[in-house]
Order: sequence, then structure tokens, then C-alpha cells
Amino acid sequence: MELRPHQVKAIDMLRESFRTGHRTPMVAAPCGYGKTILAGWILKEMQDKGQPGLFVCDRLKLVDQTIEAFQAFGIKVGVIQSDHYMTDPSCLIQIASVQTLLRRKWLPDFKLAIVDEAHCLYTGMTEMIQKFDGVKFIGLSGTPYTAGLGKIYDDLLVPITPRELLAQNYLCPTDYYAGRKPDISSVKKRHMKSGGTDYDPVQLATAIEKDKVLTGDIIENYIRHANGTKAIAFTPSVMHSKTLTEQFCQAGIPAAHIDGYMDAKERKYIYDGHKSGLYKILCCSRLLGIGFDDPTIVTEIDAYPTSKLTVWIQRCARIWRTHETKERAIYLDHSGNLERFQTFPEDVVPYKLHDGKERFNEKKLTKKEKTGKVRECPQCYQEFVGLRCKCGYEIVLEKELLTDGQILEKCEDPKRVKLRWMAELLYYGQGKGYSKGWAAQVYKEKFKEFPASIQYSASPVSEDVKKYLTHRNIKYARKHSQALR
Repeated sequence: MELRPHQVKAIDMLRESFRTGHRTPMVAAPCGYGKTILAGWILKEMQDKGQPGLFVCDRLKLVDQTIEAFQAFGIKVGVIQSDHYMTDPSCLIQIASVQTLLRRKWLPDFKLAIVDEAHCLYTGMTEMIQKFDGVKFIGLSGTPYTAGLGKIYDDLLVPITPRELLAQNYLCPTDYYAGRKPDISSVKKRHMKSGGTDYDPVQLATAIEKDKVLTGDIIENYIRHANGTKAIAFTPSVMHSKTLTEQFCQAGIPAAHIDGYMDAKERKYIYDGHKSGLYKILCCSRLLGIGFDDPTIVTEIDAYPTSKLTVWIQRCARIWRTHETKERAIYLDHSGNLERFQTFPEDVVPYKLHDGKERFNEKKLTKKEKTGKVRECPQCYQEFVGLRCKCGYEIVLEKELLTDGQILEKCEDPKRVKLRWMAELLYYGQGKGYSKGWAAQVYKEKFKEFPASIQYSASPVSEDVKKYLTHRNIKYARKHSQALR
């Protein structure tokens, strides 16, 4: 079992954390980090030393998935689950779901436990951690932003950020499209057990279901931006998910709905059908938001507004995994979530755990990644992170019109904007018989710097460049007129 550099770093950070007196460190492990490999390495070490360990899954369906991974590492595991064929109390390493553990009066002896998706603070799990005060616990989570998490886990470890994983090709780069969003202004919020508030699910579902244009927009934008790719769609209700599924099928795009009320065999049949390509779209409400990993999925259709950063990032992460069949992932925002959070999800980094004392605020628990993603505002020339500068400038969006006029626009990086402007200024100048120096001079007036010394290919002029040149010509004409007077 070979560890990646960031996994080796996590091991070193955990050793230092335990050495300095911490008992329950939390490893911030974003999607693509390789949590199972990290956990497997730690538990294999324990097995080789003759020490008992426990791995806790967030839900029952992940138990078998974990068994397969651990066995590949050479770990002999027993499963704490009623009538499971691998039940074996003699094994040093045991695997169990949270749900099973909380029902059991007897628990095996263990020196260390690793808790997956540890931001899901189940009451019984919290009590178990407090009860076994002589045992070390390691929490794993990509979104450790739950209220009171710092009362249970005593050290936050961040071995690598999502943006750094992207730079090292451990995550798939994503193209984000945003635009028209449903009207949810009348939807009230309610307090959540995990902290903070989120939209009332009943009112939200009603608002989304009433939006008769939304479903058509979703289908048109999928055809426009992601046609033929394997996708998952999130909607705020089972009813809307089923409706969306029907509409996709009527449009000739094979789709299937899935939910937690289905029989396990039926769900497996649908999962397998989507994985094999029988269905292009898999629609759900919440089922696929956590723990669903299919690296061949390219596109996420987000029609589920939320004000919870944790929920949003978990959903977005479903398309981040790399696979040989895809170069880039696609996020279609029909929820307004990109505008609501004013950042890209891979730029959010855990900063601290909520201690349960101060008022819960997700933003105070995070910081925005700056490495390699600091932008220069072309309006006030300040550096900023996210989609909007303090002066009010927002990242330029490239419009891609649909037949019905309802559009999603691609969120474009300012560096690409500068490349586009130079190419279009060259095109305009060539049509007027101007030299390349004219285009470079206009570029400098706009961006306060000369263009990079690279070859630019002239391209047709877009509306925003036309408007700028028109305004510039008017300004120069007025100056010339005043000079003549």
C-alpha cells in the first residue's frame, strides 16, 4: 500500500497531534483525498502490531464497500452487523455502521477508532466517544462545519486543500455554469441540528414544483452544455425528481429516479443501470449527496437551493473524482447556490472547529483558498477571491444562448477574459487597418498593463468589447472637439 504525499503528511500530523496530548483529532480530507487508503494504512499498522481497531461508516451501505478496500490492503476484518456473513469477533480490525453501533449494548475492545464522515454528529456516537475516554478517535470529513464539532474533536488537521488536490491532478477540474434561478424569496428557513439554518424542505419543494419553466431549462441546458454525459441531478423533493426524470425520458434522454424509500435490490439495479450507461441521468432528492462515489459521472445538475455550505460542497464533490474517460466535470447551477455562496466550492478550506460556545456561523469556520486562485479585479485592480470583488465587480460570464432564451452562463476566469479581449482587439484592429500596437495600447488602457508576450489568435468581437470601444471612441471624440474649441 503506497501513500500519496498528502496522506503521509496526515500520518505525521496525527502522530504529532497524539504526541502533544490530543485524543480526538479531525482530519479535513476533501473528496479525492483517499480517506479509505489513509484509514486502511493506519488499521493495517495496528493489525501488524497486534492492536485492535475499529472503523465506523456513516451508513450501512458503505460497509461492504469498505470491506472490499480493506481486504485489498491485506486487512482481515470482522463486521459488526446482524447476520453478516463476515461477522467474526476474533478479528483485530472491526467495521461497523453508526446505526449498528448505536443499537449494540456490547462493543469489541479497541485501542483506536476511525470515524468516517465525522461531521455527522449522531447523538449516540458522541456519547460513545465521550464514554471511551481512554481510546483514541480519528475523525475524517471533507466538511467539518457542524455545530459543536469542536467539543468532540480536539484538533483540526488540514494536510491539503481541494485546490491543491486539483493542481496535483487528484481532482477533476470543473466548468461552472450559472444563470436563471428559481424564486424562493417566500421560502422560510428553519434551524438545523448540524447548526445554522436552511430552507424549509416543504416550502422549498412547493416553490420549485410551481416553477413550470425550471424543468425545461434543466433539460435544455443539459443538452446545450453536457449532452450525452453521465449526470446526477439534485432536486428538493421526490416528486420533483420523478417529474424531472419523466421529462428527460420524454426528451429522448434515458433517466431514472432513485430514493431511500426503494427496496435495496431495486436501488442496486438502478445504480448498476446508471453505471453501465443504461441511464444517462440519475435523479434524486438527497440520497446521493453523501457517500456516493462514481468517478465516471461528469455532470451535476443542481436544482436544490441550500444555505448550508456543508450540504452544497458535499453535492458538488460527487463530480470531482478523476477518471480516464473524462477531462473536465460540469456543474449546471439551477439553484442560485453559486451566487448565494459567492465562491467556488473547491476554494473553501476548513479553518477551525465550532466549539459550541460562540454563535454558529459556517463562514467563520472556513477560509477561502488563495493559492493559485487570487484574481485581479479589472475594475479597481485589487486582488480578490471568489466571484465578486469588494468594489462590486463580478467575474465576467460568457453567455451561451439557448433556443428559449433561458440561459446558463459559464463562469470565466479573469485570465481567460484578458486573453479573449486581446484576441478580439486584434480582430477589430485588423478590420480597421490598425497595427498590432493599437490593440496592445487599448488593452493597456483597459487592464493597466501590456498583454503577455504570447501569440494571440484574432477572434470576432463580443458585445462587451464592442461597448467598451464605442464608449472609448465617444470619449476621444469629445476630447478632440473640446481641443478644437
